[in-house]
Amino acid sequence: MVRINYLSIPQKTIRTMFTPMISDFAEETLCLLCQEAQKPEGFTKQGRFYCNTCDREWILEKRKTPRIARAVLSSEERTEFLLDCLSLFNSAMGLQDLMDRFSNLIAERLKRDKIGIFITNLELGEIRLLYYSAKQRSLARAIKRIKIDYDLSYGVLIESMAKRESKFYFLKDQTHPFYKFYSELTGTKSQLVLPIIYANVAVGMLTLDYEEDEMSPYQEDQEILQLVLGQFAVSLRNSLLYSKSQTQSKNFQSLHTAALTLSKLYTHDHEEMIKMILLTLSGIVDSSIACLIERTKDSGEVKIYKLFRNLENYQITTEVQTADVRHLIHILDDRETITIEPSSYPFFLEIGLVGKEALILPVHLENGTDCIFTMIKPESRFPQEEIEALNAFVSLARITMENAILYQNLSSKERLEKEIEIAKEIQSTLLPRRAPDTNSFQFGGIMVPARGIGGDYYDFILSPDHSELFLCIGDVSGKGVAAGLVMATVRTILHSLVRVRNSTWDIVNDINSYLYQSYKDSVTPRFMSLILMKWNSKTGKIIVSGAGHGYFYIHRKSTNKIELVETGGVILGITNELEPFRNENVLDLFSGDTLFMFTDGVTEAYNNRDEQFGDERLVQSIEATIEKEPKQILESILSNIRSFMRDKEQHDDITMVAVRKN
Repeated sequence: MVRINYLSIPQKTIRTMFTPMISDFAEETLCLLCQEAQKPEGFTKQGRFYCNTCDREWILEKRKTPRIARAVLSSEERTEFLLDCLSLFNSAMGLQDLMDRFSNLIAERLKRDKIGIFITNLELGEIRLLYYSAKQRSLARAIKRIKIDYDLSYGVLIESMAKRESKFYFLKDQTHPFYKFYSELTGTKSQLVLPIIYANVAVGMLTLDYEEDEMSPYQEDQEILQLVLGQFAVSLRNSLLYSKSQTQSKNFQSLHTAALTLSKLYTHDHEEMIKMILLTLSGIVDSSIACLIERTKDSGEVKIYKLFRNLENYQITTEVQTADVRHLIHILDDRETITIEPSSYPFFLEIGLVGKEALILPVHLENGTDCIFTMIKPESRFPQEEIEALNAFVSLARITMENAILYQNLSSKERLEKEIEIAKEIQSTLLPRRAPDTNSFQFGGIMVPARGIGGDYYDFILSPDHSELFLCIGDVSGKGVAAGLVMATVRTILHSLVRVRNSTWDIVNDINSYLYQSYKDSVTPRFMSLILMKWNSKTGKIIVSGAGHGYFYIHRKSTNKIELVETGGVILGITNELEPFRNENVLDLFSGDTLFMFTDGVTEAYNNRDEQFGDERLVQSIEATIEKEPKQILESILSNIRSFMRDKEQHDDITMVAVRKN
């Protein structure tokens, strides 16, 4: 029998004056253009058949055993497959359910057994196997952790992603060791790769594995699957974003619980406290090793705490050792979170910290102790959302570490004052330290807590490509440490959500879900009012969503008038259902216009006669200083408020934000 395989699409037509016949050609199924012809016209040369009927080139090869070709799908069967896919993609479902149902459709309709779905993470430079479907369940489990570096040396898989082109290839023709490993593990001889394209970017790829060492099976599979991959890309992206937001919400609640547990149980036992901090850190990123390097003030040695966690049986072991401080003096002086290659630091290799990337999280305590928490990724890099979660927990863990020192050295009164001072310092670092790097706006912001720690919050968040700017101001119910903790957690959640959520209302809704679920059964519920704005550099428009914060002002340069802009919504944390209060309003800000937001601590500031500062005095203060820079405007208004209050005690946090369009 003759085996006929499709070689390339299309080959240049080579015509001739003679047409040799192939004796058993009719026994094989040809391409869609010439499959009806029992003896198509063409000529044979060096084991290849050049077909004049379909204008394509075929390989002719003797085959020891007959092959039973898969029947071509009828038009009705194709239509049913496409309708099933559209019905699947138009419904809301979780990531696992989407993978299961889509692979089952392919297996059932196209009669394919081994189906893989990979996703890309350009931030980490890798492609990860998200899902693998095979009748042999043990095989699906064995390869579920496959990761590929986004490196052209890997060959055809990376080329397919980079060029956004479908590929069919033989694994034996690839030189990278990955293909030999994959072939031996799965029994795959050839593979069809189809990039999953969203917004003209390859976000992943779909693969079909074939056990035949030939090309003929793939052409119809490619033709049919390319019709549905666009819709699948949208559903896959939506499912990934939803899964990511769910994971982040759980992470932040876990961080909050872990921090409270540390503060209650481990302030009296230093080594046990460190062990629990390292265990929590390793759990956040699912890492097998976490380390703390600690140097007390003026010490020539560092103490090294290491925690090893077996990811298979969850056994935990710890080690403590000492080393000369000179090995780490350059790292101990760092003040910012950094990532490094452990292999570049011989000292890390000496103490067993080996992997592809190390994350260094520095902590400097009030008593002069310098600490660096170190996390290791054995085979990959740290994504941004994991770094943010680790930073958030280390900030909370620092409070526990400071408290442990206080409990050992200070009286109860001194301890309380010091705790407030430390928390105030930490909270101040959560507010914007400098204005965003953009020429489109000028910024000003002030927050003066009524006590050492405040529950007010404001922020400016500029996207990495400078195409979007988020502005917000909020007010947590209550004052002091409890309100400050809520403010810090909301700030962390917001910074993560702006990376994955396009809608201001969706962000507001997610923050509400956290507050409601976390405090609905609390003795002292926590609520928060909020205004969130998003400016788009392409449209120049500002989208505003309000959550019970009332209103803000805009001074129009063209008319020299101040406008009051009402915001809608309801205070966050009261109800889990916000849809009836949905609001996303469009705001225009022109050159020279100044936007002014504030909390009720400004207008409700009292003097000795129990009079409030009020909106009228606030508007007059804005008008009197509008020619100044935004920061100077806020300083002048704050001075007016203090003059009005005189020696009256401040009873609420005072927070103001001014933004001017250049």
